[in-house]
Amino acid sequence: MTPLCRASERRTVLLRNFYQSVEPFFTPQLLATPDGTREFEAFYWEVFTEIEKEYGKIEELNVCENIGEHLIGNVYIKFAESFSANKAVKDLNRRWFARQPIYAELSPVVDFRDACCRQHEIG
Repeated sequence: MTPLCRASERRTVLLRNFYQSVEPFFTPQLLATPDGTREFEAFYWEVFTEIEKEYGKIEELNVCENIGEHLIGNVYIKFAESFSANKAVKDLNRRWFARQPIYAELSPVVDFRDACCRQHEIG
């Protein structure tokens, strides 16, 4: 499968601006506090367990830490199977989280190790 595979075969879902508690990304010392760490871990655990229970096995869940306007708060979920990703997109676009609508779409990203925003690299 190529990185630019047909949309229906994609296994990664992008949740745009999904993580709303991004203040620690602007002030990293807040993330290092017990409260900041607990808040992030609670968010991560809630999302991971709910999504995996509803839609299928998750291989990776990544929360963007950079503050670029186009990426801030984005969450990427890579499923083991493309049908899980497709079902998640269909269902999640009808759901809300933390009093906000969820905006889900399939993403061509398959390998997060090399994924980095140029704006984030430059600073």
